[in-house]
Amino acid sequence: MFAVMGKTLLDHATGYRTEAPYPIRFHRELNPRRMVLALAAQGLSAPSCDQPYTYMELGFGQGVSLVMLAAANPHAQFYGVDLMPEHVAHARGLAEAAGLSNLHVRQLTFAELEQHDWPVFDFIVAHGVWSWVAAPVRDNIRRFIDARLKPRGLLYLSYNTRSGWASMEPIRAIMKRVFDETSGALEERVTAAMARVHGIENAKGLFFRANPTVPVRLKQMESEGAAYLAHEFLNAEWKIYDFADVADDWGSLGLVFAASANLQDNAVGLTIRDEARALYNAAGSISERETLKDYLLNKQFRRDIFVRDPVVLDEGGQREIQLQTRFMALMSVAQLLEAKLTTEIMTVTFTTPLHQALVGALAIGPQTIGQLQADPTLTSLNTNAAFGTLFLLCAMKALAPAAPDVLADAAVETTERLNAEIARRVGTPGAIPARALALIGGGIAA
Repeated sequence: MFAVMGKTLLDHATGYRTEAPYPIRFHRELNPRRMVLALAAQGLSAPSCDQPYTYMELGFGQGVSLVMLAAANPHAQFYGVDLMPEHVAHARGLAEAAGLSNLHVRQLTFAELEQHDWPVFDFIVAHGVWSWVAAPVRDNIRRFIDARLKPRGLLYLSYNTRSGWASMEPIRAIMKRVFDETSGALEERVTAAMARVHGIENAKGLFFRANPTVPVRLKQMESEGAAYLAHEFLNAEWKIYDFADVADDWGSLGLVFAASANLQDNAVGLTIRDEARALYNAAGSISERETLKDYLLNKQFRRDIFVRDPVVLDEGGQREIQLQTRFMALMSVAQLLEAKLTTEIMTVTFTTPLHQALVGALAIGPQTIGQLQADPTLTSLNTNAAFGTLFLLCAMKALAPAAPDVLADAAVETTERLNAEIARRVGTPGAIPARALALIGGGIAA
């Protein structure tokens, strides 16, 4: 490891910055129920979240999302590893406050994964890892997943894409050089790196004129703070990918791209302009289509779900899953009736009689489509149409796939304890921007 003034700066084995903990973040996309919903919309089978399952997070940061999932799903077992002792201590502290017995976290490098005994997993997630570790570390991750992901298990993998980040690569190189050559505290080094690129911008450097999105990106990154910028942009490793390269890599292990965990990205009709649709549809493979889509949309970040040995559902199987999926409203009736889903090419409103009837029924409480169809006002409800509408409402975070009451009831005590700890932190540097919700088997942003 390298050190300056007695403080560890960089883990030599991984190339990852360790002098400051990663900022506290919550990621709803890591909820298994959302992943299962994404696969259902593609007609693919997935592990059941209503039965006991196993879940691993590789590189869990401060552990907020992982702890919330464990608190809201006492019938499942959750595991996590992270390089930084501060992250592990934070996750364990939250777990202790919630009284969890189903969370198992360890401080490990990814090279050490194979030295420990693990179960096989229904879900393995790696958020904010793949673009920020060296090739040997990625090999360690691939070997672990190959050995430990069950047949039909799901892998969630997020990474930066070339389409949206290519113009930032030269800026990153400049910032990284200045950051590495500057002494002092992390904030001082980040400030020096930013000052260099702002100097080029203020001098009317032609690079900025030729790449007008770069100043916007820099401003957004600066607003996140020095610790975030160091972790996200100034590691030894910072790699951008085309989807096809990632898909080929995992395809060699029998993992096939299934869907995006960012639900609205799966609704191509809402995101790709008509004039580009023919080009997209003519693509000869999923890899080609998804890569092309990233460039059509200038995609910066992907949240991919891969499935091992996928099973395509027949019409009857799709209908069964659609009828059994339970949905819960996360907004009031008035908010739901005014809800909008805005993409780059359109704004979708939900003002049809079908939408209004569904909203009114869901105001009573979480229900499946099968239960909704038993409502006298919804007896003619078409299963496919209802599922499509409810899926889009989940995409815009107005609804969420919900757990059965028996599972939610079992999670009330642990989620309430965790939320009490979250409430205690309001207004402090350790504030958590989310709360646990037993009925959706996870957390919601707050």
